[in-house]
Amino acid sequence: MKTLKQRKKSVTTFLVAILIFTAAFTLYFIKRNIQINKSFIVTQNDLYFSKLPSSFENYKILQITDLHSMEFGDFNEDLIYAIDKLSPDVIFVTGDMFSASELKKDDNTYDRYYNEDSLPGFQLLKNLSSKYQVICCSGNHEEGIDSIFNGKEWESRDRTVDNAYNRYINELTNLGVKFIDNSYTTIYKDGQSINVYGIYYSFLEYYSTGSIAEDSQTLDFLKTVDKNKFNILLSHNPSGAEILQSYDFDLVFSGHIHGGIIRFFNRGLLDPSRKFFPKYDKGLYQVGNSQLFVSTGLGNTKFIRINNSPEINLITLKSK
Repeated sequence: MKTLKQRKKSVTTFLVAILIFTAAFTLYFIKRNIQINKSFIVTQNDLYFSKLPSSFENYKILQITDLHSMEFGDFNEDLIYAIDKLSPDVIFVTGDMFSASELKKDDNTYDRYYNEDSLPGFQLLKNLSSKYQVICCSGNHEEGIDSIFNGKEWESRDRTVDNAYNRYINELTNLGVKFIDNSYTTIYKDGQSINVYGIYYSFLEYYSTGSIAEDSQTLDFLKTVDKNKFNILLSHNPSGAEILQSYDFDLVFSGHIHGGIIRFFNRGLLDPSRKFFPKYDKGLYQVGNSQLFVSTGLGNTKFIRINNSPEINLITLKSK
């Protein structure tokens, strides 16, 4: 029979073995997820609508979001190759193509003369705009830099001022990229059309929390929504999507949540503001009469993704 000393030694050995195994598995798990985050997956969904114009049957929309200056291959060549293989009809970009911290100087101020050409997101959009129609809305990182460089009041922002963000916007606009922050554009195909609206990141947050009144003139662009038309909304942040139900957008594209960053049992743990279990974190949701699609996006910020592959998304429109 083992003595008390021998039993204690056995227990200690067992606990040390468990500790070593746990540490080794944790290290393997982290390294594996770091490696996974260097690649991406392509998700494909067919979405059905009763109001879809016949010309847009099988119309392919590619969504890119939350790149945060991530690169997949040199100059994002792997990403571009995958997109070219999918051959989308249009590309929707739902914000955060760079991180605001990239433009921050050592003294914690932001560099108005930062070289926008050096941003991987700029180079990606420049490449894609030569082949595809590209429509963008701002994320919180673009909106943050825009407000720092060009003022809080979005209607009075002067795009002629020479700063990094204005150059980013103006150069891409000149290449054909369409920015629809608090505005909309129309896509035409074979004599029929669909409308695509975009909303600033901050506006949905303020509107959903009551900081912007429903009769505010800042929301006048939403009053142009014709419910008899097929309408799409690009909104970086899906939080507060319920407030938009009365506008009857047929389809809403969002990102921002990064899939909840850490995913367990098909649930996201955190949103970027460190709130637990975000309501809309990944995939398709029915919100009133709208279908809301939330992409996990491509990049990271402060936390690495766990069980949460970076992704681009191909949505094919179909008639009911």
